[in-house]
Amino acid sequence: MLTNIASPQSKLHVLIPFLALLALLTASAVAMAQDAKPIFDGRLELKATKLSDAEEALMKDNILPAARKAWHKAERDQDCMTDFKSEALDAAPGSFTKPKAEQKAILYKFCVIGQDQALNGIAILENGALVAHIVYEGDEDYAIGALPDINGNGLSEILLATGGTNQGITWQTISILEIHGTEITKFGHTETSSDDCGINEKSGKTKAQKILVKAGPTPAFFHETYISPGCAGGNTWRKSGVMAPLTLEEDSITYDFIK
Repeated sequence: MLTNIASPQSKLHVLIPFLALLALLTASAVAMAQDAKPIFDGRLELKATKLSDAEEALMKDNILPAARKAWHKAERDQDCMTDFKSEALDAAPGSFTKPKAEQKAILYKFCVIGQDQALNGIAILENGALVAHIVYEGDEDYAIGALPDINGNGLSEILLATGGTNQGITWQTISILEIHGTEITKFGHTETSSDDCGINEKSGKTKAQKILVKAGPTPAFFHETYISPGCAGGNTWRKSGVMAPLTLEEDSITYDFIK
């Protein structure tokens, strides 16, 4: 049997071009990320925005009845847990359906249908009226935010935050989408934090991601990773590695317009 053993000199000739290419790719990634702006930080605690009395009335008299009708037609309301209570979860201002409009997006939970599963909805209000209404079956989302037009078409993208715990592992993710006419553009989703404190209370650790984006027709996403030893979090965060490109995972949720 013949064995082809490369000499040290030949290995060096291969290594030098590889290192040069690696340096070039690293420099290119760093240059590309220079204009990236943060859009979410998994280390921070989110605070919900409460609705006004008028918005609460609109939820009760218009938004929830429309959602109830839609879920009944889809034969999904029968899976709602018997003790469920529909509720508004969060709200965010932005221009969601047309540029420069002063609108508000309301995230609400119609009902819970299982472990970390819910029937949710997003209502877009303008001048106190409902201008768009979306329902979807997904996780138990708990927060909504508006992004500052990351693709240059004048619309605010919607950021949804969700989380849950399963077998001692707690996790949080974000999804990014946009209302474009009668279509929903789904940019994808990514994990923003996780911990195993439910399994290892003393020796567990928490990991969080800071998500950044460089705006453009095709937005480029980046992330920074932070680690907190133990389960304390707080001021014990330590940056792990450098900013790196991020590919969002495919969003498999179906978002349906009912208005």
